[in-house]
Amino acid sequence: MAELKIVVSIKQVPDADDLRIDPVTNNLVREGVPAVINPPDYHAIEEAIRLKERFGGKTMVLTMGPGQAEVALREALAMGIDEAYLISDRAMAGADTWATSYTVAKAVQRLGGADIILFGRRAVDGETEQVGPQTGKWLGIPVVAYVREIRSIENGKAVVVRTTEFEEEVIEVPLPAVFTILETANKPRQPDILSLIKAKTAKVTVWNKDDIKAEPTKIGLAGSPTKVIKVSPPPKTRKPEIIDGKKDPEKAAEWFLNKIYESLKEAESSLKEYVKPKAKVKVNSEIWVYIDHIGDRINKASLEILSEARRIADLMDTSVAGVVIGGESVKGIINEVYEYGADKVYFAETKGYDRYDNEVYTKALAKLAKKYKPEGIFFPGTRAARELASTSAIEIDTGLIADCTNFDVDDKGVLLATRPDFGGKEMSTIVCPRHRPVMVTTRAGVFMPLPRMPGRTGELIKEEIEDLYSRLKVLEYKNIEKRNILTEADIVVGVGRGIKSPENIKKFEEFATALGGVLGVSKPLADMGWYPKDRQIGQTGTTIRPKVYIALGVSGAVQHLVGILSSRKIGAINLDQSAPIFDNCDFGVVGDIFEIVPKMMELIKKKGE
Repeated sequence: MAELKIVVSIKQVPDADDLRIDPVTNNLVREGVPAVINPPDYHAIEEAIRLKERFGGKTMVLTMGPGQAEVALREALAMGIDEAYLISDRAMAGADTWATSYTVAKAVQRLGGADIILFGRRAVDGETEQVGPQTGKWLGIPVVAYVREIRSIENGKAVVVRTTEFEEEVIEVPLPAVFTILETANKPRQPDILSLIKAKTAKVTVWNKDDIKAEPTKIGLAGSPTKVIKVSPPPKTRKPEIIDGKKDPEKAAEWFLNKIYESLKEAESSLKEYVKPKAKVKVNSEIWVYIDHIGDRINKASLEILSEARRIADLMDTSVAGVVIGGESVKGIINEVYEYGADKVYFAETKGYDRYDNEVYTKALAKLAKKYKPEGIFFPGTRAARELASTSAIEIDTGLIADCTNFDVDDKGVLLATRPDFGGKEMSTIVCPRHRPVMVTTRAGVFMPLPRMPGRTGELIKEEIEDLYSRLKVLEYKNIEKRNILTEADIVVGVGRGIKSPENIKKFEEFATALGGVLGVSKPLADMGWYPKDRQIGQTGTTIRPKVYIALGVSGAVQHLVGILSSRKIGAINLDQSAPIFDNCDFGVVGDIFEIVPKMMELIKKKGE
C-alpha cells in the first residue's frame, strides 16, 4: 500500500468560558474573547497522529478561517501533525455547514485527496454534527460518523467501531473515507515545550478561494442555504417565587417540600390532549418527520419531534407525514406512526436493510424528497438521524439547521428554527429562505410526544428503492441496552459545586430516592469524576424533561439551563441569592442545602410513617 495520507479538518470556536451577556443590551459580548480549537477536534488530531504511529504515512491539518486561525493550526503541529493549511478568504465568511463542508472538500481535493479524513464529532458553538458527513458526501466517498476505534487499515480498507446511543457496529469501509471521532476514542496528548517552540515558526500554507477552485456561489454567507435572522439571549419563561431560608431552615424546608408535592400534583392533572393551533398561513407542501428506529422499535425522540411537526403543520395548514425507511421487519411501526399524529406515512422499502445504513438510507430519503417535494423535513436528535440529515442535505441540495429547540412560522409560511449557541449563552433563529425542503435536526428530550391514539390510521405511500448498494460492510453488530434514567424520571435532583466534596453525594442520592427520583450532576462535577458522565445534566450532557427538577447548590450556568428548561417545574436551593438559577426556576430558597435538605428528609420520613 502506498503511503497513508491522513487529513484532519478542525475549527476554531470562541472560548465559551469567556463569553458573557451584556447586562444592558442582553447581547453576547464577543470582543476580546479568545478563540480555541473546537474541543472535540483534539480527538481527531490525536487519532491522526496515532494512525501515523501505527501505520506510517503523512498527516495534514486544515482549517477555514481568518488569519488568526493559524494559532490553532500551530497547536496541531505541536501535537505532531506534519503539515498545516489555512483556507482564508473574506468571501468565505458567514458560511453555514453546507458551504463550509463544500469548502473543506475543495481543499482536500487541492491536496490531491486523502485516504482518511478525520473530524471531531461535533462543533461546540452550535452543536452541529454535520460538516464531517457533508464533506464526505461532497467528495463522493463513504462516511462513518461516531467512530470510537479505528481497528485496522490494510488492503485499502479500514475496520472501525461505530457507536451510537443504541447500538455498536464493527464496519469495514473502503478507503478513502471520512470518519468523525468520538471523544471516548482517545486522550489527546499535550505537546512538549520543544514542539511548541518548533511549531511557532513552522510553515503554514495559506490558500484562498481561487487556490482551491471554489465556486463563488457555493461559499460563505452568499452561498449558504441557511441564514441567521435573529440572535437573542435565552428567554425567561418562568416567574420565580423565592424565599429566604437562612433564618428559619425548618420552615423553608417545609415550604419547599410542599412546593415539590404541589408541582407533582399539578403535572398529573395537566391537560394531556393536543389542542390544534389556528393556522397562520397556507402552504402547498407537507411537513415530514424521519422516523428513526432500531429494527421494529421506534426511537422515542422520533415521536417527540412528530408532535412538534404536527403543530407546525397545523400552523401551515398542511398535513404531517412520517417517513419510514427499511425492510420487511419495520413495516410494523407504520401504524404506530399514525397513532402518534401522522396523517400519512411514506414507506421507502429497502429490502435487506432493516437497520440504518447511511448510504442506502440517504439514497432512499433523497429519492422520496425529490419526488414528493415536502416543505420541510424534521429529524430526531439521535446520532443516526443527525448523520442521515447531514448527507441527505447535500444529496437533496438544501439547507440543514442543527440542534433546534423551538419552532415557529412567520406570516409568509417560512419556518423559523431556533437553537442555542455557545453552550446556550445565546439563541439563534435561522431560516432557509431559498431552498426546499428546509431540513432541521432537533434535540432529544425537548418536546413531548402526543398522547397515543390507538386505531388511528392514515394514507400509506410505498416506494420500493431499487439498485441498493452500500460500501459499508457490517462485520459485527450489537444493541446497547442502556437506559438513560435521567430522561425517564418524573423527579430529578441535580447537584452542583455547592455540595463541596464527592463524599457528600450519597446524602443527596438518598434525598432523590426518598422523593422517588434520581440524581444528576452539573458539568463541573462530571468533569471532575465525582459522578458518572452519563448523569451529567446540560447541553453537553443530557437534556431532561421531568415533572419536577430540583437544583441543589447549582449556580445555573447557561450550559446547564439549556438542559433543564423543558422541565415542567424547577425548584432551587442555593446560598447565593444572585445565582442565575433563581432567575430560571419556579420556586426557590436562598439557604444552605446542608441545613434544608436534612430537614426535608425528616419531613419525608414522618410522612411515610
